[in-house]
Formats: sequence, C-alpha cells, structure tokens
Amino acid sequence: MIKMAPLMIQAAPQSVFDDLVKVFGGEGRLGAGSLRSFFDFDRVIHEGMPLAAFRFAIASLEQPEKTVLEGIGVSRTMLRIRKKVRRLGFVDSERAVRLGFIIALGKVTLGSTAAAGRWLLKPNAALGGASPIQLLQTDVGARHVEAVLGRTLHGGFS
Repeated sequence: MIKMAPLMIQAAPQSVFDDLVKVFGGEGRLGAGSLRSFFDFDRVIHEGMPLAAFRFAIASLEQPEKTVLEGIGVSRTMLRIRKKVRRLGFVDSERAVRLGFIIALGKVTLGSTAAAGRWLLKPNAALGGASPIQLLQTDVGARHVEAVLGRTLHGGFS
C-alpha cells in the first residue's frame, strides 16, 4: 500500500506558499485580495483563476503551453471561450492551483521553475514510469507527485 503525503508538505511551508503566489505573478495578477495562507487559494478557485495568472504560471515552466494544458486536462478551446470573462471555471481553476502548487514545490526542490518544468515532462520511475504532469489531473495523482518531490527534497529516492 502506498502512503500518500498530505497535500501541503511540512518542510518550509511559508517558502512554498510564497513561491506559489509568485508562480502566478503575485497577488496583483491573482486579483484575489490579500493572500495569507494556502486556504486563501480556495477563494481563488471559487472566484475563478484569472487567465493572466494561469498563463504566467505556464510560461514560467518554459515548456510548450499545449503540452502543459494537455497534461493537466485543460482544453485550449475552453481557454479561448474563457478569454471573454478572463477567468477559468471552477474545475480548471482547481487544476491551475494544483499545478501551481507543484511548480512552487518543484522550485523549492529542484532550484527553479524551469527545472520543475523539465522534471514534470520526464517519465519518472517512482511514478510507475508516468511523467508527473500526467498525474496532475486528479488530486490523488497530484499527491503522488508531491510525495516524490517531498522525498527528493529530503534526499530520498524519486
């Protein structure tokens, strides 16, 4: 039986939170008022992640947007439709925040968002040969990705 890590890694939570805000271009780009904790991202999800913040996060990975969107299960057609309201819907906002958290944790673990982007697209033996991005469509998959990053952060196998 695989033991899954809690959604928020215990190591350096403030650093990961600060990086999560930065992943989306800061509080101004998120347009969600004051962000003081991970819980405030619940409000971002319910209000709808601003498209500009989401695209900022994707660009930080230095990987093709199409590849990242397909990986997390967000439709390019939906992005074109949502362009008018400039916000993602609930499900896609949740996926965006999930991706952002993994980017932030990857930055802390691997040293940069670009390194996290490269890592997300490579098959990983610790994930059964799947690339981490393939597992970010679900919370269960994201927890496995997070666990691998957590082990890496603490010097374990991944």
